[in-house]
Amino acid sequence: MKTKILQMGADNFGAGGRSVIAYNMTRPLTADFQVDFLAIGELKNPSFHRIIEENGGRVQHVKEISSKIKRLRSIYAILKKEKYNIVHINADDAIEALFTSILSKLTGAKIVLHAHTTSSCRGNGFVGRVKLLLARNIVNFLADCKLACSIEAAKYLYGDATLSDILILKNGIIIDNFLYNAEIRKNVRGKLDIPTEAIALGTIGRLSHEKNPEFIVNLVQTLFSKAPNFYFIWIGDGEKRANIETMLDNEIKSGRVLLLGKQEQPAQYYQAMDVFLLPSLYEGFGIVNIEAQASGLPCVVSSAVPESAAVNSNFYRLLLSDGVEKWSDFITSMSYERLPDDAEEKIKEAGFDIEDSSQKLRKIYQELAK
Repeated sequence: MKTKILQMGADNFGAGGRSVIAYNMTRPLTADFQVDFLAIGELKNPSFHRIIEENGGRVQHVKEISSKIKRLRSIYAILKKEKYNIVHINADDAIEALFTSILSKLTGAKIVLHAHTTSSCRGNGFVGRVKLLLARNIVNFLADCKLACSIEAAKYLYGDATLSDILILKNGIIIDNFLYNAEIRKNVRGKLDIPTEAIALGTIGRLSHEKNPEFIVNLVQTLFSKAPNFYFIWIGDGEKRANIETMLDNEIKSGRVLLLGKQEQPAQYYQAMDVFLLPSLYEGFGIVNIEAQASGLPCVVSSAVPESAAVNSNFYRLLLSDGVEKWSDFITSMSYERLPDDAEEKIKEAGFDIEDSSQKLRKIYQELAK
């Protein structure tokens, strides 16, 4: 009988960074493990559900419930019924991981805790900091294996004192999906009505606070005022979309801002871009940085993106405190040339091949299942 594993905190299939990472990292393991995913709320992406089921897994669905207690009871009922050997909890902070860690331990499952970011909306203020400290102590005690996508993410979830027993599991990608392809570039830009001579900037990520969308709006408008040949491709959805649409109403109507929402196959849009932007307020790592670099794109990101995300020489980290004027000056004066065709080797050498990440995770699961 296969070892049963439940992925938690990775239910935003195809839209959120950590859900894509968990999905891609576990897919090569399904011959040896049953990998299920916990989904809370509305099931929005049935294509991913079908693939999970075709690979022998299941989507365990908890309907969105306003009461946190009722939601936790539903999760506990699933854990108790299914008797998972391992529960892999993907979390931004210790508070998010706290109750699911306790419930998992109560059912006898081994816990893999996986840190994905360097900040969150929880833990603010004196009471929030106390809660975060207490939660850190508890999840550190309960976790059988501690993972993080970067040192920075590890420090945020686990605290500085516990780094010695944490494994950094790099966010791998399916490299072939992102390598530069001139034909795809031509086709996508044609569909989007982007002129051949235009410079297409772009970003991929949720339209939410941590991705700093208001800064992007101000930067785009400043760049457009300086150069008529700039276009902007925005892939993603989120709670701030309506506000962003209002702020960029004129640019959207002119066709120079292409707000395309969530895309199941975002890889093709990197090909259409000339510069990738990610001015995040905080990032555990940002898998999109590796995807963009696999296509050879110049990347301009905030200093909140860890230095470890830099693979290529055309990866630039700027301070948000410099403001949109300095960012726009940098972008208008930079080279838009893609790097040579050795991106695949560089990504592999840096340890960001999904196969490498998957095999490391396989060994972790095998050890815990003994």
